[in-house]
Amino acid sequence: MILKTKNNIRNTKYGPGLTSAEVSLMLMSNLSGLEYEDLSVMTEDASFRDVNRSTFDLNKRKVDNLLEALADRAITILEFQEELRGELDRTRAKFDSIEV
Repeated sequence: MILKTKNNIRNTKYGPGLTSAEVSLMLMSNLSGLEYEDLSVMTEDASFRDVNRSTFDLNKRKVDNLLEALADRAITILEFQEELRGELDRTRAKFDSIEV
């Protein structure tokens, strides 16, 4: 895994991409069922940049789809973990919904 830091993130058409720390916090928020406002408080406390709402919502849909696929046994735990790691490895902040 290549960690994205403030020194090596790439710019997107919307501005600087997200660091691995910011994406991790967003993933953990979505896995635990927190709302966008809760993530905003945590990013402020951690001195991270805010994650925009549309990115948060897209990521939430992907996480929900993955959890549903895992519950339906359409994917394995290892596939679930690989998908989450893939989110951290992305070089740009694009979150497509998974089709199972």
